[in-house]
Amino acid sequence: MVRIRRDGEWESAQTHASLLPYLLEESWELVDAVADGDRDELVSELGDLLLQVLFHAAIGAERDESPFDVQDVAGALLDKLRRRAPYWFTDGPGRGPGALDAAEQDRLWQEAKAAERAGRPPRGVVEGISWDMPALALGQKVLERVRSAGIPDDLVPDRMRVVHVDAGGLFHAAAHSADEASEADGSGSAEVEYRRVVREFAETVSAAESRLRVPAAEASGDEWRAVWPGRTEQH
Repeated sequence: MVRIRRDGEWESAQTHASLLPYLLEESWELVDAVADGDRDELVSELGDLLLQVLFHAAIGAERDESPFDVQDVAGALLDKLRRRAPYWFTDGPGRGPGALDAAEQDRLWQEAKAAERAGRPPRGVVEGISWDMPALALGQKVLERVRSAGIPDDLVPDRMRVVHVDAGGLFHAAAHSADEASEADGSGSAEVEYRRVVREFAETVSAAESRLRVPAAEASGDEWRAVWPGRTEQH
C-alpha cells in the first residue's frame, strides 16, 4: 500500500472522505454476494472490502499528528474484544464462549460498552447515529435505540414501523410513503420520504429527552409519556 500510495496518481490523491463512496459501494456488493450465495463472489467482495481497510490505514499512516497503520487498527480491535468479550481469551472447564448463552454474551458486551463510557456525559438516545446510512437501516437503528431506552411502543408512530415487517410489506409501506411524498412535493422517493419520517421522529425523541428530569436510561414509560411533544399539549 505504501508503494501504491506513492506511485499511483489516483491512489495518492485519495483521502478518507473521498474513499467513502467506494466503501459504501463495496459494502452493498458484499450484501449482494451474501444474498446470491456464490462462494467465489463472496471471497472476491470480502477482498474488496479488506482493500478499503488497508487503504484507509495507509492514509492514516501519513498523518502528521497521531498517525496509525493497519497494525494499530488490528490492535484496537483486539483490545476491544478483550474488554467486551473476555471469555474468548480464557480456557478451562466452565470457561470460554461455550459456557455462555447468546443472551449472556450480549449482556456482558453491553455492560463493557457502558463501562467504556463511564465518566463521559450520558449519550443521548439518538446521539452518535450515522445519519448517512440508508433510510431503512437508519430507521432500524433509531428504533433499536428507542426500545433500548425504554420508550413505550405507543409513542412510536406507525410510519416508523415499516422496518419490522417482511420484505414484501416493507416495500409496500415504502412505496406508499413515496406516493404520499409525490403528492406533497413531487419527490416520489421512498428513500427521501422515510428518511424524513425518521429524522422527525428522532427530533421528537431528543425534544422529549431534554424535558426529562431523570437520565433517559432511568425514565419509566409514564415519564416518557409525560414529556412527549404533542401528548403534553393534549393533557
